[in-house]
Amino acid sequence: MVGDGSTDPVLLQVQRILLKHEAQIEALQKENIRLAEKSSTLEGEVIFLREKTVSLEEKIVILEDKIISLEHDQLKQEKPTLDKEEITRPCPEESGIDESRITRQPKGGDKKISKRVDPTTDSLIAFHAILTHTITDPGTDHIVQFDKTVTNIGSHYKSQTGEFICPEVGVYKFSWMIYTNGNQYIDTALVRNGDVIGASVSGDTTWDTSGSASAITMLVPGDSVWVRVTGHNSGSDIYPTRTMFNGFRLH
Repeated sequence: MVGDGSTDPVLLQVQRILLKHEAQIEALQKENIRLAEKSSTLEGEVIFLREKTVSLEEKIVILEDKIISLEHDQLKQEKPTLDKEEITRPCPEESGIDESRITRQPKGGDKKISKRVDPTTDSLIAFHAILTHTITDPGTDHIVQFDKTVTNIGSHYKSQTGEFICPEVGVYKFSWMIYTNGNQYIDTALVRNGDVIGASVSGDTTWDTSGSASAITMLVPGDSVWVRVTGHNSGSDIYPTRTMFNGFRLH
């Protein structure tokens, strides 16, 4: 209102504009409410999808483990077996021939010579390595490189790195021994692909000692196994002769 009692024309203009666009303002408010509700629904769907993804990843891990187990079972089932009725023994007349054997026939039959048959298809995998030099005051995580290979069937132990590289799926057994002087101690661990699967301590307050341990583990092709230092007191050394590392495939 102005002083003479009339309405301010500017105010009247503003009121007309508000009345004109009132429906649009109300529509915009409703749209904002709808978008907020939709955003809340989308957030719920995102959380659901994330939970479903985690569940699928867990199922994939379980399926991968089952595949490895099935492959191992298949390898065992593929092993050929000898006929139970077949009995073999060395032939006295041919005892000097390593490439032959005698098969005992039923009564009245003649002896015959046949080629030797390997009853399994599994590869023989085994190694034995020793240390030939002193490792002086090794640091933590130092990989013990057993540099002299005594046995290495299949050539899967690498003396240059101290690692055994698995060529075939199976169950493997590993043993290791570390020799140190009196008043020293060395802690070591057997490691598979970076994970500790066995541990040993060598040392004594008085006498020179060798500490040893062993472990059995399942491996698949490409897995790597080695021995590393995990702790020691200052000045402790690893000495040769009684320091060794070996392993072989059980089946």
